[in-house]
Amino acid sequence: MELSIIIPVYNGEKYIKECLNSIYNPLLDNIDWFEVIIVNDGSIDNTASMISKYKYENLKIFNN
Repeated sequence: MELSIIIPVYNGEKYIKECLNSIYNPLLDNIDWFEVIIVNDGSIDNTASMISKYKYENLKIFNN
């Protein structure tokens, strides 16, 4: 991995889809050179369920 993108999130259901799409859509042809780490810090909205819909091998999700 050449790049690690760390995304801390708390109650970000309004923004997480746009955030992840802005990372993956332009780079989808070659995702081997970066990783995305999402740290969900106890969100009480639908953030966790929205994140779980993304299935990329370079995506790591940590729910606290």
